[in-house]
Parts: sequence; structure tokens; C-alpha cells
Amino acid sequence: PWRVSTQPVRSNIPATTTSLIAREKEIALVREYLSKDDIRLVTLMGPPGIGKTRLSIESARASLPDFPDGVFFVALAPLEHPSMMAPTIVQTLDYIEARDQSAREQLVDGIGEKHLLIVLDNCEHLIQACAELAETLLRACPNLKILATSREALSIQGETTWITPTLSLPDARAAALP
Repeated sequence: PWRVSTQPVRSNIPATTTSLIAREKEIALVREYLSKDDIRLVTLMGPPGIGKTRLSIESARASLPDFPDGVFFVALAPLEHPSMMAPTIVQTLDYIEARDQSAREQLVDGIGEKHLLIVLDNCEHLIQACAELAETLLRACPNLKILATSREALSIQGETTWITPTLSLPDARAAALP
């Protein structure tokens, strides 16, 4: 009746060693944002340690079926200079580096019309470069979506920002009941 794809979706979403508790609603909401045609950039914002990275990983994992050409996680925290961002994404997408093109041009050409999701994690220390590259890629690649995590917004046209909520504490009275 229907054909099931035998090709797995290309992805480098990191494996996790612990379960994610009490974030099901947030994952569903982020996936809903990413499924809308008019939303192409979602930025999860909040202070350090609130769970932006973990939420982005699980939201990306839940969104795998929605992006047949792949879902890719790009860790920006180790990068010290903005000039390393585009080459890092080229490497993450497993593109072969071309000597006659800049990394930015390679990304535009390589992504093209593909239905991809790129997760840019920890944008805050490269915020201007992230904003410029995201804007370039989103303008040139009509089916690309970006999920970013940052302490601040990228502040580009079309960005949807979402403040990552803290986890609520269990009710102490309910926990004390037998």
C-alpha cells in the first residue's frame, strides 16, 4: 500500500546517555514551529544551564522524519573565531572542501533545494557571524530550516525566538505522601 524508505535520514544528532524528563510539551512545540512553512529560524534562548542544548537535540531528533535530506547538529562552543563557523558546518554536512569556493558558497551550493535542518548550538559568542551566515543560507536555500540555541536572539528577519522555561520542581507535599 505505501512504500517505506529504506534509506535512513542523514543525521549526526548526538546520542544521549540520560533520559529527558518533563520536556515533552516543549519538544512538541519546537517541532510544531519547525513544521510551519513560514518559520525557518527558531532560536531557543535562555541563561546557561537551562537545557537549551538538550532541548534542541531532542527536538531535532523528533523532527528527523520531517527533513528527508538530513538533520545536523553543529557545536559552536569550541570555535574561537567567527571565520571557523562556515568551514565547521561544511565539515559537519560532510561536504568535500572545494578550493575554488568559499565555505559559505559551498554551503549555499550544497544545501540548495534540500530539505535540511541545521542545529546551531551555542551561538552567543559568535552572534554576529551566526546571524549573517543564517541570513545568507535562509535567503539562498528555500527548504533549509535552522534551530539555534543562544543566550540572545540572532535578531534577523523571520526569526522566531522562544525563551526556554525552567523545569518546575515537584510539589513537596505530593512527594511526601506515601
